[in-house]
Amino acid sequence: MKRGETRLAQRLKAKIGHEGPMTFRDFMAAALYDTDEGFYAKGSLIGNSEGAYLTNAQYPAFGFALARAALHAEALVGEPLRIVEFGGGTGMLAAAMQRWLQAPREYIIVEPSSGLRAIQRARGLSTVSSPWELKPAPTVVFANEVLDSLPVHRLMGMNDAQVCEVYVGLNDRQEFTDWPDRPSTSLLLDRLKEEGIVLGRGQLAEVCLDIEPFLAGVKHVMSKGYAIFIDYGDEAKNLYSPTRRNGTLCAYWNQQKHYEWYLRVGDQDLTADVDYTALRTLACRAGLLPAGQIRQGQWLQNLGIHDYIDGSVSGISDVHERNLEIIQLTHPAKLGSAFDVLIFKTPELPDGPGLHL
Repeated sequence: MKRGETRLAQRLKAKIGHEGPMTFRDFMAAALYDTDEGFYAKGSLIGNSEGAYLTNAQYPAFGFALARAALHAEALVGEPLRIVEFGGGTGMLAAAMQRWLQAPREYIIVEPSSGLRAIQRARGLSTVSSPWELKPAPTVVFANEVLDSLPVHRLMGMNDAQVCEVYVGLNDRQEFTDWPDRPSTSLLLDRLKEEGIVLGRGQLAEVCLDIEPFLAGVKHVMSKGYAIFIDYGDEAKNLYSPTRRNGTLCAYWNQQKHYEWYLRVGDQDLTADVDYTALRTLACRAGLLPAGQIRQGQWLQNLGIHDYIDGSVSGISDVHERNLEIIQLTHPAKLGSAFDVLIFKTPELPDGPGLHL
């Protein structure tokens, strides 16, 4: 093992050496979700000052506002709703939301990582590994910064509007390297064609095929209700614009964003911007209808996040800290404009919660 190389990196190199280059999708899936050594098996790396990154969920005010969203969704549906959170991380959001709900609600986390499930259960939370373990029921689904962590394929434009896929191979020094070859599946080219995307020569881009089975799982748990996704991304025409020649794939390590995704394999986060055009198209195919889109800051304000300052505070310092949370979550220069809220619904329901004051 090379100095500083993770055990997971060594295993993936051995696999490539034996079987040949792998898709970046499979590399990213292992780096994030490997049962023993993937990033999400290591809950200690998430949502703390020494970890890879900080999240919305670390702020209790976020849980306060999402509890309001759940209650508003219930009012719109006209009956109690189960809450299902996809990708619950260390359980911070679930714990915060349940604190602010007016009465106990069935709250279940869908979490594929066994390491994170153990942390969630230690908090007393109910968790399953797959949505298919749940029966359909009236439900409001939350997924905070989940879609951006779904594994992606990497593509590159060539001459005459042709496209190749960028695999992960090994160079002469047995280091990970980009390895262009023909696409692993025609579904990648179908996605570009459906969205009217033509990649320029040398232009890199990411395509997420895992979003379709993910949405099928979301729809499965909902006999009726809303699915609320909080994430960052753009429309396909902007996401695949020639001005974004290097794509959107990036890594996070020690609170820093960088582009060395072959380093610290399993110890750093990997993300790519969400294709909102594909999200809407595939949600409709799964049986979910668009029910609103709004910037996070405005959405949280519409939900009444400023009421978080008024309730059960003890002293000026508590008020000050709560106000700082709200600013961090809503200010356009901070997280308020970094994230979008995309809401989907089952048929015959009104548009989603928090879209208007």
